[in-house]
Amino acid sequence: MDNLSRLATQFSGPGGPEAVKGRGESFFKAVDGFWGAVYQSPHLTLRMKELVMLALHASSSSLNGDAIKRHTQRAIAAGASETDVIDVLVTIIPLANHPLYIGIPILMDELEKAGHGDQTQMPDMRSDILAIKEDFVRSRGYWTAMRDTIGSWMPEYFASFINACMEPWRSGSLTPAERELMYIAIDCSITHTYEPGMRMHIQNALRYGATRDQIMEVFQLSALLGTEGYVLGLKAMTDPD
Repeated sequence: MDNLSRLATQFSGPGGPEAVKGRGESFFKAVDGFWGAVYQSPHLTLRMKELVMLALHASSSSLNGDAIKRHTQRAIAAGASETDVIDVLVTIIPLANHPLYIGIPILMDELEKAGHGDQTQMPDMRSDILAIKEDFVRSRGYWTAMRDTIGSWMPEYFASFINACMEPWRSGSLTPAERELMYIAIDCSITHTYEPGMRMHIQNALRYGATRDQIMEVFQLSALLGTEGYVLGLKAMTDPD
């Protein structure tokens, strides 16, 4: 495979990158220069860069089927295993839980305003849910107050959700630091941008040995989402079928 650090490797349809350049070489050079600057940065391996890009495009706030296929293939070409890819795809599931962090407080507030304050008293946490919390804290070293709220109000949902969250940590192939970098990528992406999660996962990544420069590189990879419209549009022009 050609050097994955070049934008040209994103185009494999009829005519390949030459057909894309033919639609405006100066545009191509500008986007290629941006792409190349990020991909040639030395702090993450090419395998890791591709797994981060896969996480960004497969997240529930993005879900770009074309890019998921592209970056899965590119990750494997860069040395990732199929287990690495699956690990990433399960690791990013918790992103879709973030709306509960906003929705539950709003619901409680509106219940109070509607005169249903009796429905806002949080029930005691069940013993089995408390055990799940304790196991999570032992394994991962942190917790958030909203998880207490979700566990108390929605115990069945919470138990299955935490099980899905923990499965990559039990069965996955990524290192803890690599997995935390995936969380950072999702939480700093333009399609999500969730500061509390970003801050927490930066703390965790540093604790697991990630470096400042690796985290900076994740920020840059997240910014490459800005090039995806160009890639998809030019692919549509050059390979309309």
